[in-house]
Amino acid sequence: MHWVIESLYLFLVIVCFVYFFVLVQNSRNGWQLLELKDDELPTVSIIVPTLEEENNIRKCLDSVTKLDYPSYEVIVVDGGSKDKTVEIAESYGVKVIVDANLPTGWIGKSYGCHVGYTYASGEVILFTDADTKHKPESLRITVSQLLGADVALFSMLPYLEAVRFYEYFPSYLYFLSFLCGGPREDVNNRYNKDSFIASGQYMLFTRDGYDALGGHTAISSSLVEDVALAKLTKEKELGLSYFDGTRLVQTRMYPDGFGQYFRAFRRAIWGGIVTLTPWRIFFMILWLVYFVLAPTFMITSIINRGPYFIWFNYTIGIFINTGLYLAYAATIYFYWRKKGDLKWYIALFFPITQIINFVVIGVAIYFGLRGKRVSWKGRYYSTQGTETLKQQSKVDLSEKKIPHSKRTETIK
Repeated sequence: MHWVIESLYLFLVIVCFVYFFVLVQNSRNGWQLLELKDDELPTVSIIVPTLEEENNIRKCLDSVTKLDYPSYEVIVVDGGSKDKTVEIAESYGVKVIVDANLPTGWIGKSYGCHVGYTYASGEVILFTDADTKHKPESLRITVSQLLGADVALFSMLPYLEAVRFYEYFPSYLYFLSFLCGGPREDVNNRYNKDSFIASGQYMLFTRDGYDALGGHTAISSSLVEDVALAKLTKEKELGLSYFDGTRLVQTRMYPDGFGQYFRAFRRAIWGGIVTLTPWRIFFMILWLVYFVLAPTFMITSIINRGPYFIWFNYTIGIFINTGLYLAYAATIYFYWRKKGDLKWYIALFFPITQIINFVVIGVAIYFGLRGKRVSWKGRYYSTQGTETLKQQSKVDLSEKKIPHSKRTETIK
């Protein structure tokens, strides 16, 4: 019986790596930059939704107000922060809008993005997070890619900085999202509707494309607004361009403690499960099974002298099991090394971090299946009815007069 289990394990590993290599071979960044003079570049509206971001907003505004781009405006939309977020934003002379109201059926970030759009004047719209830091040349490059690729949406994953131990954990979850999203050539093929991914930390739209999608109103209740918008873009064949590993934008996502990381991914994982393509989720599950079996087989082959693959002797069996374990660790490390911080020894001891992520995934699934609410920054959201194209709120907010306590404007 051992040989059956061992054979299935080897077959599983082969399937996992074949799928992974197919993704990698078809996931090279293919820039299609359109060369434009300064007077030919469109005006960009940069919208930054905020809520209790006093520790992040200064870093973000320091960078976006110094972009090497001829014509853009910055709009900060605050959801009613009780800290110094608004005060800090106003000190930069950007447009600041405060709206603490949250209509039924909306996720706070999506509503903030929508509100910002109602004030935006640019031909191109960039939605970015308060915890991002942008290189001066970034906007010029990404707008050139948006127009050169002739798509409605350009998105990229910022380089993830890590300081504390738990801040390395997202590398594993982003690896799983890569398995679910599909190879970049398919993601960037407007006619392939099974492959889509995006990062809400950098979403660049043409105004016409954003309007054709229906904007954030179309996905108002989705817990993963970025993936939902990417899916909608592909379904409407409007064109998506997604990149990673560029280092044009950086972020440190969860500096306030493990609880912040836990709540964020508890919310996002369930939203991803109900949005992403089921057959690609199947391959992600295979990699999760591989994660469980790799350390199990290695340890048991050493301690219990098996399973060691019946057609080999004990010593060779240990080498094979150890090699399969190291192959998993190496895959994580080499996948992530250009996308974010990851120490080699953290990748080597992946079972520790993966067990913690397993707990996060398990809790997310439990909350989703039981219909329990999830919280984020003091707001509670339903896990039901969060499919991308299900719109809980039919209220037309396009002409809504947005109440705000303070507003200042600066357009470069």
